[in-house]
Amino acid sequence: MRQSQTVLPRSRSASLIKWRTVMSIGISHGKAIPEGNGSLLRKLIGPVTLPNRFALTDGMNVVRIMAGLWYAPHVYQKLSGIEASLGFFTKAGLVPAPFFLGLSILFESLCFLGFTFGLFTRWIGLISFGCMVVAAYAIIQTKGVNWYWAKGGIEYLAFWGITSLAIAIDAWRKEQALKA
Repeated sequence: MRQSQTVLPRSRSASLIKWRTVMSIGISHGKAIPEGNGSLLRKLIGPVTLPNRFALTDGMNVVRIMAGLWYAPHVYQKLSGIEASLGFFTKAGLVPAPFFLGLSILFESLCFLGFTFGLFTRWIGLISFGCMVVAAYAIIQTKGVNWYWAKGGIEYLAFWGITSLAIAIDAWRKEQALKA
């Protein structure tokens, strides 16, 4: 045995190996947690990333990345035009407007990062869907019921919301396939 190696007592060595295994599952390798390992919360959250999340041969990865990138100008617009954004939120009945604007910026930033980099995808898809529901509500409150986006309708928001759900479902299915 070399001097640089440290011998740990058997129980400590086994717990260290288990700790390293748990810490690497779902974080560095993008693998799902095997049944029986991890806490209930960890199982609920699922893996941070999935394998091959940047493989452009998987069409859902392309859709996910594009959905994430589409959030960037919306976050920028809210940050660069705070007074106009506050006015819109007030007109939509989302008061106190600063609170709802802050939530919007937070959730849209999470969607931008999560979708673009493939982080917590199944949960980010649900958050994105929720953002689109609230955005559709705000549009209906300010412009009335209309479908056609060019005339202030909600078709774009409906498409984006349904796409977000599809991304979440795809991530969940990929995670289930890893467990099998």
